[in-house]
Amino acid sequence: MTTRTIRLCTNLCALSFSIGLGSHAFAVDPVINEIRVDQPGIDLSEYVEFKGTPNASLNGWTLVVIGDDDAATPPAQNGTIEAVIALSGNFSATGFFVLAESTFQLGTPNQVAVLNFENPDDVTFLLVSGFTGFDGQDLDTNNDGALDLQPWTAIASSVALMQTATPDGITSDFVYSSTRVGPDGSTSPAQVWRCADSGAWRVGTSDTAAGTDSPGAENPTCGSTASVRISELRIDQPGNDDDEYVEIQGPAGFNMNGYSIIVLGDDALTTHLDIAGVIESVTPLDGAIIPASGYLLVAKATMTIAVPDFIVPATAMNFENSDNVTFLLVTGFSGALNGDADADNNCAIDSPAPWASIADSVALIGLDATCIYSTSIVGPDVTFTTAHAFRCFSDGTWSIGAFDHLAGGDTPGAQNRACGLGPVMECGEATAGPCTSAHPNRYCADSVCCALVCTTQPTCCTVAWDAACASAAVASCNQTGHASCVKGDVAFSEIRVDETGTDNNEWVELVGAPGTSLNDITMIVIGDAGATNLSGVIECVVPLTGKSIPADGHFSMSEATFQWGIANIDYVIAGTNPLNFENSDNVTFMLVRGFTGTLNQDLDAGVAPLYGDGVFDVTPWSSVVDTIALVETSTIPPTGTGWFYGPNTIGPDSGLMPGHIWRCEDTGCWNIGPFATLDTAGAPVPHADTPGVVNLSCGSPCPGDFNLDGQRNGSDLATLLSGWGSSSADITGDGMTDGADLSTLLSGWGACP
Repeated sequence: MTTRTIRLCTNLCALSFSIGLGSHAFAVDPVINEIRVDQPGIDLSEYVEFKGTPNASLNGWTLVVIGDDDAATPPAQNGTIEAVIALSGNFSATGFFVLAESTFQLGTPNQVAVLNFENPDDVTFLLVSGFTGFDGQDLDTNNDGALDLQPWTAIASSVALMQTATPDGITSDFVYSSTRVGPDGSTSPAQVWRCADSGAWRVGTSDTAAGTDSPGAENPTCGSTASVRISELRIDQPGNDDDEYVEIQGPAGFNMNGYSIIVLGDDALTTHLDIAGVIESVTPLDGAIIPASGYLLVAKATMTIAVPDFIVPATAMNFENSDNVTFLLVTGFSGALNGDADADNNCAIDSPAPWASIADSVALIGLDATCIYSTSIVGPDVTFTTAHAFRCFSDGTWSIGAFDHLAGGDTPGAQNRACGLGPVMECGEATAGPCTSAHPNRYCADSVCCALVCTTQPTCCTVAWDAACASAAVASCNQTGHASCVKGDVAFSEIRVDETGTDNNEWVELVGAPGTSLNDITMIVIGDAGATNLSGVIECVVPLTGKSIPADGHFSMSEATFQWGIANIDYVIAGTNPLNFENSDNVTFMLVRGFTGTLNQDLDAGVAPLYGDGVFDVTPWSSVVDTIALVETSTIPPTGTGWFYGPNTIGPDSGLMPGHIWRCEDTGCWNIGPFATLDTAGAPVPHADTPGVVNLSCGSPCPGDFNLDGQRNGSDLATLLSGWGSSSADITGDGMTDGADLSTLLSGWGACP
C-alpha cells in the first residue's frame, strides 16, 4: 500500500502534543520528567519534576491530573479532573523544577502545593498552557475515552500511569495520553521517570529509601544498546495490504515507551520532488510491552494471519511497497510525518537527527534509486521491492520472505524460520515448476498465470498443481496476443461476447476515475459484414453521450437480456440485440472520441475490397481512447477470417476466439476468462463475470514490459517516453512517469525473468 500516515494518538482525539501557544510566548519547552504518587506508609513525598530551559519562567503553565469521580457510577466516572496546580517560579540553573507537598523528604521543592495524588489507579498527568477549566470538571462527557472538553491552549507534555494495560472505562478508568507507563505488576507505578538520553519512560521503585528518585537532578541514562531489534516485517501482499506488520524481538516484559518505528522513503505521492529521507510513516510504541514469547507483533486490527500484541489505527502503517524504504526503530523521536531527515538528498541522515538514538534498522529494496539509511539490506526480490523480510533463526541473518502472506513463511509473534531452509513455495517461485505441466507441489513459476488458475481452481495453490491445473494454464495463460497493460483515463476493463447457449449476457465494462465524463466517447466494434465484406466493418456503435464513470470507478453496460445481476449494470442499452457481438471471428473493440461514422461503414476497403489490407482507409473519429482485439486466429487473411486492428490483442483461447476477457485491477494486464459461467454442478464459476465490481489484482508480472512480449526493449522504452510526465507509463507506482521509471526499465533491460 502506498498511503503515508502517522499513528493517531489513542484516546486523545484532537489533543496536540506540539506547543501551539497562541498569544502566549514562553521561552521554555517544558516536559514532565519524573513523578512519584505513592510510597510505603504515608505518602509524604509525592512530587512532579519538570525539565526545561534553565532559569526560564513557568508562570502560565498548569499541571492537570485526570482520573475519576469516586461518587459516579461507571462509566460516568471517566475523565474527571482530580488536581489542578498553577505553576509559579523559574527552572533552576540546571533546568529542573520540583513541585511537591510541604512534607517532602527528598530535597527542597521549587514550589509547594497540596497534591494528594490518587493511587493505585489509572491517572493522566498533563502540563498545559492557558488553562480555563476547574478541579472536578468532567472532560469526557460521553465516557468514550476521548476528551470532549479541552480547557487549555496547548499541551506541552503528558504521561499516563496505568493500573490496567487495557482500560475499559468500567472496571478500569480510561487514560488520555498516548505516553503510558505501567502497570507495575498488578498495580499502577508508584514512581516513574524519563531516561535522560532517549526520553523513554521507566517504572521506578515504590520505596523512596531505595535511592532511585532524583528530583531536581538529571535522571539516569538508559543507553541505546537495549536488546530490542526489528525481527520481521511485511509491507506488501496479494490484494489489499491488510496484513502489514512489524515484529520487534526483545526481553519479555520490556517496556517500549519512548520507542517509535519510523519509515524513510520519498514523497513521490505528493510533490514528486523529494526523493530521499522523507518520513513516510511514524508508529509510536508507547504502552507496548514485549510479551512472554519475546516477540512483539505491531499491526492493524485487519490482520488475518495472527493476532497483534499492539494494535495501531486502521489509518496507520500503510507502508509504501514500490520503492526502497528504510525501517528504523528509534528512541526519543521528535520529528513529524512527512518531515525530511535528509534535506540535501545525499543519502545520509542530517544532523541533528529527529530522534535520540537508533536501536535497529533495515532497508527493503527493489530496482529503485531511492536512498537507503541502513547497513542491513534485504532485496531486491527478483525485480520487486521485498514484500516480506525476516531474521532467520538462529544466526539472525536477514532473508527475503514470500510475497504471498498465506504461503506459510510468515511467523508474526513467534520464532522465525530457521536459516538454510530455502525459499517458501508460492506463485512465481522459480522452483515451483512450470504452469503447463503437472507436479506434486502447489503453485507454479509464472506468478500471473498461477494466480489466474488458482482463482478458478483454488486447490492448485492449496493441494497440488495437478493435470487439471496444467490444463487450465494451457487454456487461460498461453495467449498468443499481447496487449498493453497501460490504462488511460478511460479504458476497457471486462468484455463478454460469448457463452454456453444463447448469448443473453453480452456486456462491456469500462474503468476510470469516478465522475469522469463519457459524453464524447463512443464504443465501436469492428468485424465483418458476412460473406460480402470480411474485414474493417463497424458491427456495433454505442454512443455514451450523457454518461459518466460512477462512484465505484466501473461503468458497465449490457442488453436488457442480462441475467447475472442487472442491478449492477449502469447502462441498459435499448433495442433488440443492440450489441450483437460476433463470437467466431477476429473482432476489435475501440473507444473513440468525436465519432462521425455509421453502423456497417467499411473502414478498410484496401486493395482487395473483400478482405481489405489490415489498414484503416477511413478513421471517422478525432482520437482513440482504448482498443483491444479478440483474436481467433492470427493467420493473415484471406483465410476465412477478417483482420484485427491496433496494437492490443488477446487470444486465441485454445484455437477459439475468447468468450470472456478481463483486466487485472492493479496492473491493467489482460486475461482470458472462463468461457462457461456455470460449472458442471450449475454453480457460478469464480470470476466468470464481475459487472460493476473491482476485478482481481494480479501483481506486476514484469515491470516495464508494456506490450507483454516477454522483453523489455526499445518498444517499451518508446511507450515510457511517450507517457513522460503523466501516469500512463508509471512503473514504480508513484503516479508519475519519470526518471525512476526509466531507471527501473533500463536496470531490467532484456528478457523478463
